[in-house]
Parts: sequence; structure tokens; C-alpha cells
Amino acid sequence: MNGILNWILWLPIIGMVGVILTPKAKENVIRLVTLVTTSITLLLSVLLYLKFDTSTPDMQFVVKVPWIAQFHINYFLGIDGITMLMTFLNALLFFICTLSSWTIHKNVKAYFALLLMLQSTVFGVFFSLDFFLFYVYWEVMLLPMFFLIGIWGGENREYAAIKFFLYTFFGSIFMLVGIIALYYATGKGPDSFNILAHQGGKFVNETVSIFGHTFSFEHIFFWFMFLGFAIKVPVFPFHTWLPHAHVQAPTAVSVILAGVLLKMGTYGFLRIAFPIFPKAAVDSSTIIAILGLISVIYGAFCAMAQDDVKKLVAYSSVSHMGFVMLGLSAMTTQGVNGAVLQMFNHGTSTAMMFLLIGILYERSHHRWIVKPDGSKGYGGLSTKLPKYTTVFIIGMFASLGLPGLSGFISEALIFLGIYQKFTTITVIAVVGLLIGAAYLLWMFKRMFFGEVNPETEDYEDMNAREVFYMLPLCICVIVFGIFPSPLLNVMKASVGHLVELMAKF
Repeated sequence: MNGILNWILWLPIIGMVGVILTPKAKENVIRLVTLVTTSITLLLSVLLYLKFDTSTPDMQFVVKVPWIAQFHINYFLGIDGITMLMTFLNALLFFICTLSSWTIHKNVKAYFALLLMLQSTVFGVFFSLDFFLFYVYWEVMLLPMFFLIGIWGGENREYAAIKFFLYTFFGSIFMLVGIIALYYATGKGPDSFNILAHQGGKFVNETVSIFGHTFSFEHIFFWFMFLGFAIKVPVFPFHTWLPHAHVQAPTAVSVILAGVLLKMGTYGFLRIAFPIFPKAAVDSSTIIAILGLISVIYGAFCAMAQDDVKKLVAYSSVSHMGFVMLGLSAMTTQGVNGAVLQMFNHGTSTAMMFLLIGILYERSHHRWIVKPDGSKGYGGLSTKLPKYTTVFIIGMFASLGLPGLSGFISEALIFLGIYQKFTTITVIAVVGLLIGAAYLLWMFKRMFFGEVNPETEDYEDMNAREVFYMLPLCICVIVFGIFPSPLLNVMKASVGHLVELMAKF
């Protein structure tokens, strides 16, 4: 089974090559090659889940091959419980996005080739246990995203793509400096790029001289790593690239961006920043909690102010990822479990919302709740699109955190974990939930109730393909809302190990 990570990582690249070799005119063959590739990848991720040992926090299915031996750089892959959830989420969403992209007709060959390339790079970020390999995948991921937004996006796609690229690249520079610093701090030895070898607080007593002043190595480079990951989350005030990227991106790319790419930032905290610099993380927990709280409240208020439904959901992602940061700042078992669970649950519920907005956009060619001229964009959709309305209700209430759906249990765990440490912040953060319920219900009222907009007369309800790719997400938000144990059991050992490490400081 050790080779299964190689298959999951490289199968999308094999599929990409297959797409490139397929004649441009055979668009349906290109779509089928992509669908088969993502289907097999999803099946392999399910097999990985079934074979995963939940009793140990150790890395599993490890692959380690020398790559650039002179600098001790290895092709080093492995997964733990936290990675396992992100692997399944990534495989599921790319399979669904392939089906949702069936109606793409512009440069079909390039679109699906880039989509498969993107999937492989995201897997690479999650699997990498070598700093150099991690950084390569982190950076290469920017290329397919840049072109997918810049070519297939909306009217201001070039601006959105460049802003996304520059923000992420800016954060990556600080991360690179941190990686180089760790390389020299460990004496350029055999484990200099080994992420696991650096963990455990080995740099607590190290110092570094910058501009003639001596600083704590741990605290300086924790914040270097923090900045690189915080921009990706995105944490306030680094969030401004996200609404532009979401609004301009095609539907499938918005789903991947919200569902998986934002989680790369919080995953970086769990895999790198917290375990390598635990004392600095503990000392900075209050700042992290405050930034998370600002993201929750600010993102919710911004969402309430939107008339573009896609921008509303984009700002809701800022708010929901703020809850993840709150859970991480708690550094307790309940808080971190809730944060990781929220990473998965937000991926499924927000994916539903963006897919549903994409379905409606294909029929209406706009996303306005209220148009710029003050006229009604949507209205009375519930009478015209009953199937669509039903699925929308499920996705909306999961995003809202209704008990019985997936969003509730993860947010409840976050509040349980953070209450004792940051009581005031917890109380204020609950207001974010209230605002979230307000903007989602107000959006639903304006779009689905009231007088039927004459423009909606010709809208068709969801077809069989759309129902088919929405069904797995509906199942996820309902089943894991009632019975979250399959997710919690997978990550409990890894989360417990991380919390024990943080507790020492």
C-alpha cells in the first residue's frame, strides 16, 4: 500500500498528459478522460481511508526517495489523520468540479489539463514531508489557478488573477526565508529539510541577529511562517484578494478555491508553524484568536452588505475560516478537533453554495440579488425551481450551522475548546453566528420568496447531471452533521499528539 500516495499524487498528471494528447476537436473525450482520472483518484482516496490506522499519530503510507542528495532534499511523502481528511475532500471536490465543468466550451483542452494539474499540486502540498518539496508544490499551485481565473473568469478576471498571484507569492517569500533559516539552524544536516525532524520545540533557545539586533529565532520565524499561511486562509487584513478571485473565477475554480485552497493555509499551521514553533504559537495564541474574531465579525458584516450572491458567499468564507482560526488558537483537543472538522465541513457546504450559484448563473447570466439599477435580480425562485430550492436550503442551513447539519458540530466543538481560554472572545464570536444567520436568511428571502421575477419564467430546474454531482455533498453535510465520528476518529490521534506537544509550552 505504500505506493498508493504516488498513485493519488501522479494520476492527475497522467490524466493531464492524456488530455494534452487528445485532439482538440474531441471535447467529450477530453471531458471523459478528466472524469475517469478524478473518479479513480476519488476511489483511491476512499481505499486510503479504509486502510488508514486511526490508532496512531505517526505518518502512514510513507514514501522516501533521495532527490537532490547534495542538499539532503528528498521526495518524502506521508499522511496522518489531518491529511487524510484533506485528501478525501480534495479528491471529492475535483470529481464534482469535473462534472460541473461539463458546460465549459472555451479552450476545453487547456481548461481540463490545468484542472488536473491543480489537483496534483494540491495533493503535493498535503502529502509533502520535505520542506523543499512542500514549497515547490505550494508555488507551482499558483500557475494553474492563475490561468484558470485569468482565462475562464469574468470581466475583471485579469485583475483578480494577478491580485491572487501577488498576495500568495508575497506570503510565500516569507515562508521561503523561514525554510532557509531552518536549513542553516539545523546545521545543513541530513534532516535539514525534513518537516517532521524539526518538530517538538527544538528552536526555543535559539537566537538570530537581524539588523544588528538579537531576536528569538522561534518567534521571528513563527511569524514568517504565519504570514505565509495567513494570506492563504485568508486572515484579516490579508483577505482582500479573496472576494475578487471568487467573483471572477469560473464556478469549479471557486469551489476548489473555497473548498480546498483556503485549507492549505490552516493545514500549514497544523503541519508546520505550530509543531515546529510551539512556544511562539502558544505565546501568540491571543493575537491569533483576535485575528480570527475580526475575520468572523468583519466577514459576516461584509457578506450582509452584498447584492452579488457570489460575493456574499465569498465573504462568508472569510467569516467561516475565522472560526477555524479561533479553534486553532484554543490549542485544546476540542478546539483543534473543531477547527479541522470545520475545515472539512466548510469545504463541503461552501462547495454546495458556489455550485448552486453557478447553476443559477448558467440560466440567468447574472448573480444579482438586487441589480445595480435597484431592480430585482431574482425573486420567487421556489415556485419555479423546487429541486434547486431544496438543495439550496440544505447547503444554506449547513453553512449557517443548523443543528443536525455538518456546520453545527464543528462550530460547537470550537466554542467548547475556546471558552475557558478566551471567554470574552467566545461570547463576541457567537454574534458572528447570529449575523451569519441573518445574511443567509435575508438572501434566501429575497431570492426565493416574494413576487416571481418575469425573467425567471424560462429557467429550468436542476437536470440529472446537476442533481448527481450535488448528491454527494448533500449526503456529506447531512450524514456528518448527525454522525461525525467517521471524521473525528480519523484525526483524533494526530490532533491529540499536536495538542500534547503544545501543552508542554
